[in-house]
Amino acid sequence: MEYREARSKKLSFKGEAKCAGQGANSSNSDASAKRKSKKRHRESKDEVSHGAAGWVPVESLDDLEGPISLYHRDEQLYIIATPSKEAQVDLNEQAPALYVVGNASLMESEPLSAEQVFAARRSVPMAGPADAEAAMFSLKSFAGTYLSADRHGRVSCASAAIGALEMWSPVLLPDRGDGAVAFMIHPPGLSEGRFLSADTGNTAAESSQGGMAKSTQPARLHASGTSIGYSQVFFAKCQAAIKQKRFQSIQGGRPRSAVGHGMPDIGNAKLAGKDSESLLDRREKAKSDRYCK
Repeated sequence: MEYREARSKKLSFKGEAKCAGQGANSSNSDASAKRKSKKRHRESKDEVSHGAAGWVPVESLDDLEGPISLYHRDEQLYIIATPSKEAQVDLNEQAPALYVVGNASLMESEPLSAEQVFAARRSVPMAGPADAEAAMFSLKSFAGTYLSADRHGRVSCASAAIGALEMWSPVLLPDRGDGAVAFMIHPPGLSEGRFLSADTGNTAAESSQGGMAKSTQPARLHASGTSIGYSQVFFAKCQAAIKQKRFQSIQGGRPRSAVGHGMPDIGNAKLAGKDSESLLDRREKAKSDRYCK
């Protein structure tokens, strides 16, 4: 009897499909557990992102890494945008311009199309803190081209690669307002940098609900300013959710480490000539590895 009971239990392997009617309760239980686990994961993500919707002013250079929108405030509020794909094809126009944001304050304004967003990144990610390139950023448009300026002050967005004309140095201006920043570029052949500038006048094209009008000429951008004045002040906003995630990845002002408290100090161990042993000790405490026991 005991033999028959033992024999009736078929061996099962990982990945093997179960026959219909066998282990139904177990399958249902596993599926239910998976659904509950996914639900808890979604709820935890919702808790993390709660209150982190929309676009907020940048507060540091780190906030400039990722999607950003750029504004200029004069008698009206403007947003920088690149021409639509239709305008680029029909008019061969690739220069970004300033468009009036209709009936919205700076704090309430958000980009409403891909043309109004730039993907910002550090131009030389591997540059050290002491290198000048470490604080330089490149602004990529929705079309995959980069914002650039030449030595004559002409601003365009046609370059498909990052060079000296596409590397901007942001200067945060917290005394000018939330998210206030100026962008300086160093074109080869000039002894000093030039600042991105807004030439609004009275020619800006008013947008419809934040979009871009086609019937009038928008205000233009240039990079001829040699100092920071009213026309050189822009306001940058980033996505709140990305900013919050970046903030949560920082602990005590320093990036979180995979290793915990009490790990060996590699720098001191290297000076003492015991870096190899210290690395093994660090690996043993950081993970379960039977080869370093």
